[in-house]
Amino acid sequence: MATLPEIRTHSSHTQLAATSHDAVVAVYAASADVLALSQAPYASWAAAAAPFRQIDKDFGKTIALIPAPSVGGSRLVLSPIDSLDDDTDDVRKIFDAVKGGVARAIEAGARRPAIHLSPLPAAANTVPDADYSRWVEMALLAALDASYVTLVVREHRQATAGSAAVTEHLHSIDLVVEGVAEAELFSAVRRATAIEGGRRLALDMGYGDPERMTPHKCAETIRKTVADIPQVEFELITDLDVIKREYPLLYHSARASLSEKRTWPCVVKLEYRSPEPAKVKEHLYLVGKGVTYDTGGISLKIGGSMRGMSRDKLGACGVAGFAVATGLLREPTVDLSCVLAFERNSIGPNSLLPDEVVCSRAGVRVLINDTDAEGRLVMTDPVAECRERILAERAAGSSVPAAIYTVATLTGHVIRAYGWYGATVANGPARRGKYDRRLAAAGLAYGDPFENSIMRREDHAFVRARTDREDVYQSNSQPSSLTDRGHQYPAAFIIKAAGLDKHSLAAGADAAIPFVHVDIAGSAEDGNEPGLGLCAITGSPVATFAGAFWSA
Repeated sequence: MATLPEIRTHSSHTQLAATSHDAVVAVYAASADVLALSQAPYASWAAAAAPFRQIDKDFGKTIALIPAPSVGGSRLVLSPIDSLDDDTDDVRKIFDAVKGGVARAIEAGARRPAIHLSPLPAAANTVPDADYSRWVEMALLAALDASYVTLVVREHRQATAGSAAVTEHLHSIDLVVEGVAEAELFSAVRRATAIEGGRRLALDMGYGDPERMTPHKCAETIRKTVADIPQVEFELITDLDVIKREYPLLYHSARASLSEKRTWPCVVKLEYRSPEPAKVKEHLYLVGKGVTYDTGGISLKIGGSMRGMSRDKLGACGVAGFAVATGLLREPTVDLSCVLAFERNSIGPNSLLPDEVVCSRAGVRVLINDTDAEGRLVMTDPVAECRERILAERAAGSSVPAAIYTVATLTGHVIRAYGWYGATVANGPARRGKYDRRLAAAGLAYGDPFENSIMRREDHAFVRARTDREDVYQSNSQPSSLTDRGHQYPAAFIIKAAGLDKHSLAAGADAAIPFVHVDIAGSAEDGNEPGLGLCAITGSPVATFAGAFWSA
């Protein structure tokens, strides 16, 4: 994982030394027209901008780079935000403005930009579906995102250019935020750099192609990353006999990949323990889908739909990233237990077949109808394991609240339903505790909005067995995007196949286990295909989970 740029914070532009930076990126609400102000530093900026304003009536409405002798490097980048208080405005506008402005500075040759954030307009806080409470963190995350160079590019540059390779676009960042106390800035930097550390693990793995990031290479990347984080323990399960016994649905889904050792499945476990156990308020059990390539198996993807399936591991990448971020921050209020199921869903003579009945870890007989619905299979047995662990902890006397979350790029249906947004689907105990709404609220603050879908009786009815030959149907034989409630009913399958149906509201408060399925098929990528290339990866839901589960 590349080292982050050095970050310095300032509560006033007067604290900024001209020698410390080689560009200024000014981010402001266009309605404020900061270039009309007379006080420093705006007066000198206005003087530099005056010739451009005279010849361009649209000047100040889009990103502009102008020469300004009064700033370091003589580079002044103006990055306005058209509004922050309209119906659908939210903190992503700040993120976009900062990232765009910093990217422009980098294109101009800057490596040490100073980012000047003007105060938020008071009206911004009146937008009902926006939360600007983390706007400084979002600004810094945007700058770090612009600075990031993917692992595959870093490796290529190092192989071709050696020590001259550019592996990070920025050397340093000066962050100037008017009217914000130094202590608040320090806290924002601390949280943002921890989040970015986790995001970068998720992005490094996520951008890796199917051979660069096979199941075992994903595991090795995680191992190297957590090696220097004392609070995070790493465990790797590669023994096929163990996987077959402990995670039978994963094993059978991966059968076709067993012909090549490099594509064998594996299970990564990460344990984070708070450095202050007395402050722990909850224990999160996180399960990530890590399908490093999805051919669909014997239910082969056709018509070009296999393209981009190296991204089917982003759920596991996101969970690993959040564990790393939490370890970097040394967050005191949570413990984490993460299970990441990695496989390549290959096709071959030993493929899992529709019509097979496979028994899950929880002893539930699963009728396979579509091998391309492998994500729910690889996560179900880890969910059953988490259920067992929660029950054991309760039996041993633990009173720490516990909940299970699955994170996966699971369905195309969620994109059909919501576009490039993620969705939560929660069971009754989680809905009662508003666990899903907690994620939605955190997503608003961190520019990763989630929709809260609701599980209905039809979802459970859809997968309920109708014969005595099986206990649950894995899916139908149609793509999720062509199936009613295609992103909701898979959560009902996981609940049944993992034995969580015994821990619903009807089981009573002492036996109930909150469960939230998080489908990030929409939010894991930005939806903007660059020509014939693949979309950019966002790192979702690392920041959202940080907002939901870290203390203020």
